Amino acid sequence: MATLKQLHIFLAVAETLQMSEAARQLYISQPTVSQTISDLEREFDTALFERQPRFLRLTPGGVLLWEYAQQVVDSYARLDGVMHSVPATRSLRVGATITIGNTLLSHTVRELHRQCPDIETHLYVENTHLLEERLLHNEVDIALVEGTIVSDKIAKLPLTQDSLKVICSREHPFWERSEIAASDLRNQCFILREEGSGTRAIFENYMRTAKVPIRVVAESSSSTAIIEMVMENLGLGVLSRRCVRRYTTENRIHSCTIQGMPMDRYFYICYHVRRPVTSQMTDFIRVAREVAEESEE
Repeated sequence: MATLKQLHIFLAVAETLQMSEAARQLYISQPTVSQTISDLEREFDTALFERQPRFLRLTPGGVLLWEYAQQVVDSYARLDGVMHSVPATRSLRVGATITIGNTLLSHTVRELHRQCPDIETHLYVENTHLLEERLLHNEVDIALVEGTIVSDKIAKLPLTQDSLKVICSREHPFWERSEIAASDLRNQCFILREEGSGTRAIFENYMRTAKVPIRVVAESSSSTAIIEMVMENLGLGVLSRRCVRRYTTENRIHSCTIQGMPMDRYFYICYHVRRPVTSQMTDFIRVAREVAEESEE
């Protein structure tokens, strides 16, 4: 296979039609130019020049090589220009579902910036359905998701385990109970996440299996708003144990599990399978796993 250096020498000879002049322009010896042309003719098994007493003439094979060699050299020049203009920063569009946005995202991005200061992030915090659409339409590069992803075009890597808890206020009869039966939730008022939320979908599926109807009196995309309404005894909530841990530690709300329904789930790292995994995505995955592991300690 002809090298870029050989093509440059050939083009210089094709343009000057004199090996001595090509050697002078390239600051190399004439024997080097002559040897290069001979090597190319041997490789392609065709004469590239007709030797005249005072100059050379391109053969049909030489004309063909001149056309393609010029394209190769021009393409390499454009490649060289593009690679030398690569920005000093790496951009990364990160999505996170609201539960993860409230618990793991900030720490993960802060640690990513500490370890990889050249990565610039743009963040989107939305429910599972909206993030799936962003992934499919190339509006985010990578996302941390706790809900169910439907499309088989999105890869899902387990990040960490999580579980949902039923939460109540001090005034509620469930306050001191660590476990309740699914039937105890009949006729209870619920304050749930919005439609499209992975948290809500999981809880609704469990209740559907238990054949217990849900009475929703309020819904919000904000976990904090749900907790505030629960503290005012406006109803029961269902949120990630990570979202409520600080409030239960301070005894501001109480959490309990449903007997026989642990409502365990995973947080996932998601990205489109048909798009390249960039270096910044790889760095983000590594850091997200480090932060998730630390949060369990």
